[in-house]
Amino acid sequence: MTVLRLATYNIRHGAGADGRLDLARTAATIASLGADAVGLQEVDDAYGARSGFEDQASRLAARLGGQVRFGAVIDRDPAEPGGRRRRYGLALLSRTEIIEHHLHPLPADPDRPGPREPRGLLAARVAGAESLHLLLTHLDNRDPRHRAAQVRGILQHAEALDGPVALLGDMNADPSAPELAQLAAAGWRDAAWEAAGRSAPSPWRTILAAALPAALPWTARTVRATHPARLPQRRIDSIWVRGDLEVTGLEVAPSRASDHRPVVATIRV
Repeated sequence: MTVLRLATYNIRHGAGADGRLDLARTAATIASLGADAVGLQEVDDAYGARSGFEDQASRLAARLGGQVRFGAVIDRDPAEPGGRRRRYGLALLSRTEIIEHHLHPLPADPDRPGPREPRGLLAARVAGAESLHLLLTHLDNRDPRHRAAQVRGILQHAEALDGPVALLGDMNADPSAPELAQLAAAGWRDAAWEAAGRSAPSPWRTILAAALPAALPWTARTVRATHPARLPQRRIDSIWVRGDLEVTGLEVAPSRASDHRPVVATIRV
């Protein structure tokens, strides 16, 4: 049996809740999680002045140790001839070797206006847990129908995977949202509710989570809200598991290094 700590964190290209760019602060938050693997969203690679044209994934790996793999959902021409391509997307940081990784584009709803940005699924495996597949994503932030189409894309990809799977993501929706209900219907479990000994949130908890400030201690413990970081009211960052995995704990770190708070789950493989 292997025990792993898996995390998901939207780093907002290193800009904190105060709007200040500070990738060292981002790295310190990631280090504090004690995670074996961390899925990151909104990572820049020479993307623009907002992040100092840095390769953020490589810089974080250099600070934290381990390996990193980046998947670009946006890939643009260099700002200047001969320069590096401007890329933005997902990154997986791992304390151990990343055996393989692939970026898969996710679909949008063809009957809706096109999304502001493309979305993808970064699929990987890491050494020490060869039977475990890690999936990392960031769903559409505006249209639930686009999110529903993207979840269908994730499920289609996961059908071909043997063994246990963990999905790390900024879902831009509460786990009880209709577009994410497809995950539960396909046998996926919300790690937060499994850690709490429940299979799914009851309707009254969902209503209270939307109506009351998540900063209230009992509400925060119940819904584990992640956004906005200053006064979290929505649980839009979540971890899902499928197969022979046991979630024994889940935490939301009280960090303001981004506009999201990171989520970390302790899982037995």
